[in-house]
Amino acid sequence: MNRRLSRGFATLLVLWVAAIASVIMVTVEAISATQAVAGREALARVRAAWAARAGLEFALARAEFDSLNPSTSSVFALFDDLAASGEGRLQDSAWRLSYTDQDGDRLGVRDAHEKINLNIATAAQLALLPEMPEDGPDSVADWIDADDDTRALGAERSFYQSRLYGYKPRNGPFKSIAELELVVGMSAEVVRGEDWNLNGRLDPNEDDGDLSWPPDNADGRLDAGLSAYLTVASVDGGLGVSGEARLDLATATSAQVVQRLGVDAVQAQVIAGYGASSGATITTFISRTLRQLATTAGLDQAAAAAVRNLDREQLGTLLNECVIGDASGGKPGKLNINTCDAEVLEYIPEITPTLADAIIFERSGRPDGFRSVADLLDVPTMNNQRLARVAQYLDVRSNAIIVSSRGRDSKTGIEVEIVATVDRSTIPAVITELRTQ
Repeated sequence: MNRRLSRGFATLLVLWVAAIASVIMVTVEAISATQAVAGREALARVRAAWAARAGLEFALARAEFDSLNPSTSSVFALFDDLAASGEGRLQDSAWRLSYTDQDGDRLGVRDAHEKINLNIATAAQLALLPEMPEDGPDSVADWIDADDDTRALGAERSFYQSRLYGYKPRNGPFKSIAELELVVGMSAEVVRGEDWNLNGRLDPNEDDGDLSWPPDNADGRLDAGLSAYLTVASVDGGLGVSGEARLDLATATSAQVVQRLGVDAVQAQVIAGYGASSGATITTFISRTLRQLATTAGLDQAAAAAVRNLDREQLGTLLNECVIGDASGGKPGKLNINTCDAEVLEYIPEITPTLADAIIFERSGRPDGFRSVADLLDVPTMNNQRLARVAQYLDVRSNAIIVSSRGRDSKTGIEVEIVATVDRSTIPAVITELRTQ
């Protein structure tokens, strides 16, 4: 009897051990399978991320090449090039450069200069922007300025530090558009609109009504809030349209002016002489003729009367190739009249809706774009004095582009997006902002 019990117990023990072993094996297999899936997904995400990076590096290289070897036929050459070659493949992955505009999803990159730079926008400009809060312009100015004097509808350090989670205003230029959300009166909804990730593209969750965040009207068009009109990415300075460093007229010799601009020796003497004078500005060459500036350069009245004024081509070359004073980059950039919308133009001082429409109409008749700001003199109602006033806000070339590169793993469909700002005002070009999502 005891022997039978012993055998039964032994059998039960064996079955129990076998059951435990089976459970352990199943558990190990399940964990291994989960880890394998996670490993495959991690590998796929790495492939997608490197594909996105490949697209960014491609755009970066093309931007540098265009800076050093600018097209002589079209101001749109870089953007056309990146639109025509905005897709590429790697082993088991692919990348795509794209953005969303009023016509929908488009291949290529976005021009950072197609919007107004927030760091140099005037209160009058900001007040006109759609959905701009009433206290927005004053609050933005207080956020940027270095003092603690509060404007009528603004806010300074004491207000921000009194909030539940207190912080200080920057008292300097904005570093990103998202930073605008920290300013009193602003909100993410006002700043971003439907473009919740600020990637410049209408993503599926931004065009599905109330199915997912953020709220949107599912109309197939991207409403980007204030970010549709404002940027901090544009950069002034950079190389001339020729691909050479800009000539500083404050220190240039007459011989250098002759070589760069193709003017005669007397014209060069006036240009260099005025450039070296106190308070000289580059836009003065638009509003005043060389004969009017000749006495500033030391010519007597008889010699001044004989000076040949700049023709349109010479004036355009001067504006494209020269600067007076510091030519280094880093300063907020101007609005590119070749890429901006008519609506954005209307927020520039001195440009009325009628004039903005006239500029866009003139641009539409120029497939290669405006080659210099001086070309705006062909626009009806534009004269030299008016152009001199608006030229300080405008340019025909861009130093910064926004690259949205989406990498996709071919085996799993997993995608990774990189959104970067590329500053090509210096060589080599640099990435000033980068987000991976």
